[in-house]
Formats: sequence, structure tokens, C-alpha cells
Amino acid sequence: MTADERLVAKKMAKALAFLCLNEHFKLPLHNGKNPVSKTGDYTDVFVTDAEGKQTTWCQTCRVSFHERDLIVQDVTKGIYDFLINVETESYIYRLKEAYLSCKGWKESGYKKRMKKKH
Repeated sequence: MTADERLVAKKMAKALAFLCLNEHFKLPLHNGKNPVSKTGDYTDVFVTDAEGKQTTWCQTCRVSFHERDLIVQDVTKGIYDFLINVETESYIYRLKEAYLSCKGWKESGYKKRMKKKH
């Protein structure tokens, strides 16, 4: 795969992720208060459950099974929509707009997971 093809794949992956998850950026999944951490790693922030047990913030599950299922459904719908419509003019425009919307996203770990072919 050439460097240009890798760049296109990187841009398409970001745009597709944005299209698949865009609605979740607007949902209550991201609402609520952010705790303050003096250590910066949230090991000094605790959640107390109904039984009085405390768990550090970084060890708590912050996405319910129901929310996870909704995310999986949306990603599946987004990928299906992409595969069915990728060559249509209107979808190409949506993909371009999605890429522009997520252009500032940080790089994910996909570079690290890619295996080099010999």
C-alpha cells in the first residue's frame, strides 16, 4: 500500500467513525459533570455505589450495556450505509463533510496495530 493510499485510508477511517458515532456526541452519554482530579489520572476521584463501596473513577464502567448496544447498532448502521452508498454523489459529499468535521481529532492507535507486510 502506498503512502497516498494510507493517507486516504486514514481520512476515510476518521470520516466513517464520525458518521457512525456523530449522534452519540449529542446524546446524554457525554452529558453530566466532569470530576476534578488533582493527580490528573483520576485515581483520587471515587464513585460510591448504593452499597457504600468506593471505586476509583478510572475503574468504573461509564457506559451501560444498553448504551454500548446502541453504539454498536449505530456503528453497524453507519458501516452498512457506507458500503451501500459510498459511490453515490450525495454520500461522497457527506463523507467529505464528515472528514472536515473530524479533521482535528487526535490520531488513534491504528498505526500501532497495523502489521507490516514483508
